[in-house]
Formats: sequence, structure tokens, C-alpha cells
Amino acid sequence: MNVRLTAARRAAAFGICVAAILTTPFGALPAGAAVAGAKLRITVTPDAGGGAYAVRLMCDPDRGGHPRPAAVCDALRAVDGRIEALDLNPGACPMVHLPVEVEVAGDWRGRPIAYRKVFSNTCVMNRSLSPLV
Repeated sequence: MNVRLTAARRAAAFGICVAAILTTPFGALPAGAAVAGAKLRITVTPDAGGGAYAVRLMCDPDRGGHPRPAAVCDALRAVDGRIEALDLNPGACPMVHLPVEVEVAGDWRGRPIAYRKVFSNTCVMNRSLSPLV
């Protein structure tokens, strides 16, 4: 008798699990809906050495090790996560050659991000990518 009860319980538990798995996709986001959130790692490396840093940034909700997560996430939302489209502070910079490399890796609303660029100096970097860096 115990064997039959145990088998019946297993069958019921299996049925509940199958039902949960089958109904999960139907409760997900509709096709074409934007996936919320972003997870990025921002690395800045001066060529001359010293002053290198890396921070994590998450959006929706805006948080992470970045000193200004809300400002960065707002700027990225304005360009739909396209880092190369950031140009928030155009203007002149001194023509000093002290290269600095910026790498951003992670994902933006489900889309992979792999950005890497070497700027001629920190002024050019800041004018191009502020408030990201």
C-alpha cells in the first residue's frame, strides 16, 4: 500500500512540476518587449600607468560601484545603451598625447555590450563618455 501511495505522490509532484514549467513562458514578457536592466563593467586604463580603475554598473534599478549610477544609466537610456553615441560634452581639449583606454563589457537590456576605445587623453575621454567614466 505504501508503494502505491508513494508512486501516486511522485506522479502528482511530477505533474505539478510539468504544469509549472509549461505555464512559465506564457507569463513572460510579450514578444518585442524590452528587457529591463543592464550589467556593465567599466574599465579605464591610462597608458602611462597609474590611475587605472574598474567599476560595475547596473541599471533598472540604478546601482553598483559607480559613483554616479543614476546619471550614467540616464545617459545610457537616452542612447539605448549605444556607448559610441554618447557625446554629452563636446568641446576643445589640449593636444597632449597621454593615451587612455576605456573598455565596457556586459549587457544592455539583453543585448551584449563590448566597447573598447583608446582616447588621446583623459580630456577627450571625459568629453566623449562623461558621465560614464
